Amino acid sequence: MTSDIINYSLNKFCPLFLISFILFLNFGFLTWEPYIIMGLIFFVERFNFKTGYAVAYCEYRDININE
Repeated sequence: MTSDIINYSLNKFCPLFLISFILFLNFGFLTWEPYIIMGLIFFVERFNFKTGYAVAYCEYRDININE
């Protein structure tokens, strides 16, 4: 149980920490690029599961939008 929590936390948050560390290390805090990139990363992270859920729902219900 505890290892599952640690595994989930590392898979969820470690990439964000590493990306933000590399971004701010290379660009600095005073430039605008890291903030835009981090915003896009949060956007993708927020909506990628919902897209996968929608595809799985349509496949399960046999919904075809090409008809």
